[in-house]
Amino acid sequence: MSAGLCEKPLFKKCCILGLGLMGGSMGLALGEHKVVRERWGYDLDAAAMLQAKKRGAVDRTAALPHALADAELVILAMPVRQIMRTLEMLGQNVSCLPEGAIVTDLGSTKEKVVQAMDAVLPAGVSGIGGHPMAGSEKAGIGAADALLLKNAVYILTPARQMKAAALHKMRQTVRAIGARPLVLEAAAHDKMAALVSHLPQLVAVALVNSLGDSGQTKGPLLRLAGNGFRDTTRIAMGDPGMWYDIFQTNKLFLKESLQIFMKELDLIYNCLEQEDEKEAIARLSRAGSVRRQLTALS
Repeated sequence: MSAGLCEKPLFKKCCILGLGLMGGSMGLALGEHKVVRERWGYDLDAAAMLQAKKRGAVDRTAALPHALADAELVILAMPVRQIMRTLEMLGQNVSCLPEGAIVTDLGSTKEKVVQAMDAVLPAGVSGIGGHPMAGSEKAGIGAADALLLKNAVYILTPARQMKAAALHKMRQTVRAIGARPLVLEAAAHDKMAALVSHLPQLVAVALVNSLGDSGQTKGPLLRLAGNGFRDTTRIAMGDPGMWYDIFQTNKLFLKESLQIFMKELDLIYNCLEQEDEKEAIARLSRAGSVRRQLTALS
């Protein structure tokens, strides 16, 4: 199934728990492509629920567990540690869900989420971790956009008790909203995400803090920061609480990635210290070669 209007909705009802940037964007995309007949939503923030309904990200809102009743698809769109707490709540209210229901999430780390799914979901409910590789430095339902997920690689990490039919249906859903499904084991996802998503966030933060620590931000320094610096550090404006949550739930692989990065910085530092032009050019050239591979995939 390619992106476009579904001839027939894949689900009668879905329930999105968490109506911020990602939950709102998912709701808008599901509605735009007619993937779900009826979209229900819940958020701890009553104002977010009102705005989500006003913007068309959901059709109805309700308190829990009422919002979950008969939902064939449940989407958890919140920070990872909150996802794990919400899964515990779902485990206590699983009778609300029909046989064959799918529980998925939009969190940035997967291993702990999938472990929690295995621990609390019964055999009749399939748990499938989800991570669309898309986002924004903005937050909240006001920033939600159906196009945020378009062409994004969308990782699916099945839990042990997942039914094959459920994975097929999630693949269909991802394709229907214009994203590209990729099935991975949860640990493999977390290791790769540490390198291509979580480490870059830390690097952007470190770059901006280095500028701040220079003590020159009240002079002309900020005006000298051109597009290169701005593009590299845009993501440093992301929500601090959300990112700390990601770092804590992927601590092992993030530390490994940091060690690789710090080793590379040491190599470059030594090139400068020893005036090793040949090695410096080699490292700069290697970076350009790898980056061109990324461009070719776009």
